Amino acid sequence: MLNLLIDFVRDLARKYEIGKVILVSDADIEFDDIEVIKAPRSYIEAVKNTFAVTSSCGLTESIMTIPGISEFVEAYLEARGYDSKAIVCVYLPNLKGAFVIDGESKLSRILKECSEYVHPEALRSALGVALTIAFKGREGKKIGTAFVIGDPENVLKRSRQIVINPYEGHPPEKRDVKNPDNWESIMEFAQLDGVFVLDSNGIILSAGRYLDIEGEISLKYGLGGRHIACASITKSTKSIAIVVSGSGGDITIFKDGEAVIEIPVSMM
Repeated sequence: MLNLLIDFVRDLARKYEIGKVILVSDADIEFDDIEVIKAPRSYIEAVKNTFAVTSSCGLTESIMTIPGISEFVEAYLEARGYDSKAIVCVYLPNLKGAFVIDGESKLSRILKECSEYVHPEALRSALGVALTIAFKGREGKKIGTAFVIGDPENVLKRSRQIVINPYEGHPPEKRDVKNPDNWESIMEFAQLDGVFVLDSNGIILSAGRYLDIEGEISLKYGLGGRHIACASITKSTKSIAIVVSGSGGDITIFKDGEAVIEIPVSMM
């Protein structure tokens, strides 16, 4: 069965000219010249659990459209600077198959729109850190945080520092979210209350900052104070906010006071 699946994936790769495979499996599988991106353990377990539930209800055909699968793949690829064209290969006990994700995704379109205010690479890098925090948390615990990117002068005017700023006085290269070498310290400071403030190029100006809430904000039920504050700041400034929920790890991106996309990491 495995050899048949590998041959099928290779045929798809040739037919659609795709060089990436998102592998949802406990096994380490190679596809010759095709790049393999292994799905996180938490996502693999979520697929297993979803299959167990759907199969018991006679709904096994729905496994390829479980909530979160397309959002996960899109976010995973976008955060790494790839386009959204990929093959998803699932090889698990009692569940094997492959399908193609092709064409511009909703997330890709949203990020292009957000690039009106911020540098695209800075936005993708901040999303990459947010995904890492959402999946891993810190020291085994879920944590919530937010990144407000762009229009720093106005964002700083509408916010206040609640702890000593850990980034003050450090050179730009140590504060650049685009450099993965800085991600570990960012994840450490993500445990602070408040948000990160970044300029439009992804240089972190502050962490542990509280945002002022101005005007009326309408969000769906269940979102907390950090979401409200980020919606408010993006409504009154030309900034983009990426919020990681502390309760489940879901990611929401705000622009112009609106939640433009949600990535349901808690369902992965």
